[in-house]
Amino acid sequence: MSEEPLPAVRIVGHRGSPQKALENTIESFDTAEAEGADAIELDIRLTFDGEAVVHHDAEFEASGRAHAIANTCLAELSEVTITKGGLEGRIETLRDVLLRYAGGFQYMIELKPGPSPRHGLLEFRVVNLIQQFGLQKKCWVLSFSPEILRRVNDLDPAIRTLLDFDETSYRPEGAYWPNLPKGCLNIGPRFTLASPALFEAARAAGISVHVWTVNDVEKARELASLGAESLITDVPGELVAALRAPHPLLTRTE
Repeated sequence: MSEEPLPAVRIVGHRGSPQKALENTIESFDTAEAEGADAIELDIRLTFDGEAVVHHDAEFEASGRAHAIANTCLAELSEVTITKGGLEGRIETLRDVLLRYAGGFQYMIELKPGPSPRHGLLEFRVVNLIQQFGLQKKCWVLSFSPEILRRVNDLDPAIRTLLDFDETSYRPEGAYWPNLPKGCLNIGPRFTLASPALFEAARAAGISVHVWTVNDVEKARELASLGAESLITDVPGELVAALRAPHPLLTRTE
């Protein structure tokens, strides 16, 4: 029996390599890079003074209590050490991350809704940084919010946008994904929603599928065979080793 080729798929470190270093830190991104990830996924919020910083949650813990990112200035954040699950690190700015890797990486930049000094400032800051570094072809801007993606598209239609969704997201009856904002041709389903029927519908509509968060090797192989463009994972090293090494049934094509 002839072997079926396994389509090439982008391996994306979910907040870097969060099982090896504190998520969303330079150490985590460096680890994902060393493990062979093609891209990193990172979460962006605004500080009180309107700076784009890399952090998933709306709050961080310091001095034994919770502090809101949106109520904290960048200068204060620079003095903070974050600890989680025995790992520690600091909150980075998006500018510093892009300075470190520039065009040597691909980026999936997720924008988190929240308080802002000015309406639309989050999108403006992120788009401006992407433009400054000339990374329009290296980035996807992600969000669960269609409105955020609409504003990104208005600011720079050359930047690819991607709508994330899970089981709680509204989808029209019979649809496999929520209504997409203008200019958005990428969807990010949670892995439990990434069915063969979804992939078939996406191919027919010219939509690219980027699945999160995929940590099981066999599931990753299945999704790659279905045509996933990206797999976002907490274990980039494991997926890189599994999907790029020779396999008895599937051989990755270059």
